[in-house]
Amino acid sequence: EPTQLGNATGVYRRMGTASSGSVREGRYYLQLAGAEARERLLLAAGTLWGVPASDLVAKDSVITHPATGRRTTYGAMAARAAEIQLPDPWRLRIKAADEFTLMDTEQKNLDVPLKVTGQALFASDVRLPDMLYAAAKACPVWGGEVRSYNFDAIRSMPGVHSAVRFGGIGHTSGGVAVVADSWWRAKTALDALPIEWDFGPNVAVSSASLLKDHFASLDGPGITRTEEGDVDAAMGRAAKIIEATYTVPYVAHACMEPGSAVAVVSPDRVDLWTGTQRPDGTLTEAAQEAGIAPENVYVHTMFLGGGYGITNSGALENMSGRSSLHQQAVAVAKTLNGRPVKLIWTREEDWGFGVRPRPMGVSRFRAALDADGWPVAIEARASGQNYSGDQQWRGLSSLPYFIPNYRCVTSHPETHVPVVQRRATGSSTNCFYVESFIDELADAAGKDPYMYRRELVARNPGHLEPGVGGFLHRDDWLKALDMVAEMSGWGRPLPEGWARGIAIDDRRRTTRRVTTVSAQVHTVSVSRRGELRLHRVDVVFDKGFSLVNPLSVRKQIEGQIAWGYDDAMHHAVTIEDGRAVEVNVDTLPISRMSEYPLEVNIAFLDTNRWIYGAGEETISGAAPALANAVFQVTGKRIRSLPLKHHDLSWG
Repeated sequence: EPTQLGNATGVYRRMGTASSGSVREGRYYLQLAGAEARERLLLAAGTLWGVPASDLVAKDSVITHPATGRRTTYGAMAARAAEIQLPDPWRLRIKAADEFTLMDTEQKNLDVPLKVTGQALFASDVRLPDMLYAAAKACPVWGGEVRSYNFDAIRSMPGVHSAVRFGGIGHTSGGVAVVADSWWRAKTALDALPIEWDFGPNVAVSSASLLKDHFASLDGPGITRTEEGDVDAAMGRAAKIIEATYTVPYVAHACMEPGSAVAVVSPDRVDLWTGTQRPDGTLTEAAQEAGIAPENVYVHTMFLGGGYGITNSGALENMSGRSSLHQQAVAVAKTLNGRPVKLIWTREEDWGFGVRPRPMGVSRFRAALDADGWPVAIEARASGQNYSGDQQWRGLSSLPYFIPNYRCVTSHPETHVPVVQRRATGSSTNCFYVESFIDELADAAGKDPYMYRRELVARNPGHLEPGVGGFLHRDDWLKALDMVAEMSGWGRPLPEGWARGIAIDDRRRTTRRVTTVSAQVHTVSVSRRGELRLHRVDVVFDKGFSLVNPLSVRKQIEGQIAWGYDDAMHHAVTIEDGRAVEVNVDTLPISRMSEYPLEVNIAFLDTNRWIYGAGEETISGAAPALANAVFQVTGKRIRSLPLKHHDLSWG
């Protein structure tokens, strides 16, 4: 059924799948919907049989009247149940945890057969009567616009219907869409369309110039996020000072499915078929672009071939991710007098200009060590675009380790490159900084990286002030570290050229008390010529009270290992002439199946509390764990990603 929101708050409350929040923030509403369905079914059967609903039992999709033995199914009662109005829907009873029969049991994913057999429908599969097709091209320099274009040059090409100019919003670019009777004809005509671009003032921007600006901002005053103790005094009495600077590049979402949407716009209604992580936000955007009231806009949610944060969007003035896709589709449909149009981005348009990347970042760490090698003070300075809440200092404002004097300062250079949430968000950069630096401190102290971490966690108080960084859950951390060390065989001898690297993270935020503890060890080999092979990954993952579907979480973790490996080894988007260079798989390689470790071991840690989520929590630890293992073999400290840019040879 299409999503249709009748008021500002949304009939269905939370509809987005973002911030690892599908269970954390949506579970209550889903349980409430299930409880209402159950109550309606019971009332329908009770009315049919002339008995009170309280005398009936609903279980395993069957309704039973124990006194008479009568039975019926949910399906048989569905039509009747849909017509029933609950007398007091706010008094519905949600099951308690000890009544759950499906939650915390392994269940197969219901969508897998549809995807394997090709029955799953994406927006590109939608076919409507009299439908036209559109190919779009935005100015390749973000924030640019169209100066002019010559439609007469393509007017007579086969199947061409029209050309539509669309505007950019914020950092997004304006462009042109060509409409034709097939998508290939639309794209062919668009490629031939003479367009004169207004690139704007950023056409000379490059990754090198952006990196220079980021480094310069580190030396500025910045914004102090944390100031504990007297860092400067502690630095003055240090037995040893350790400094390190780390950099991470822009990275693309690189979704398998290029953006696609089908739109129909009439004077009093909009219909939009698309894949989206936030259908309620997409509805708002479509309404604003069409100039039609939200209650007359219908979003038909299709399967989505990858999102990873790109469609976590709100109003058009704050648009992010593929909001520009929906804007363009509606803008084109407005010109067609109610005729449907399917707009499909090329992969270059999707990866290069349509979807914002994760921001690049630079950090500089400075630590004061005492005579025994323990940190008495750390100053962390990080520079990067702040794109959503506290993401840029997430995991930096407080550490799980005991640092008696700690300062965290962030700076936010302005760039024309629009950035947006990407899977693992701020943790994906900040965990690389922190866990790499802690490994460097352990090496400087001559101590084992696992035991060094364990001691620093053990020395920490049991919790931190919520305003500083949420609760630490120290004992859970110690259990996780010990479990992952035992699982991985930490300390056992390995062949020459092999090593283990360790990293931990809990995706802590300054604004929330919930975390998800995750510890991982990566076992790698590096040949003398510098060829890296990931052989094994061991992960300890926070279970909280329980997992809805442990099998799905295992699949999530296994996929996150691949995602984190890609980020560590391959992924980087460079900027030249104000635009992205890597816009397809030939320049932005994705790891092959042969690179995936032969062994991924996962153990769940029962912490008996709320956790943050399970959709991206192990990604952030992959890069530092890999880099730390590489150091153990080669003696080379990797302080910038991806690893493919480094010579890993040794001898």
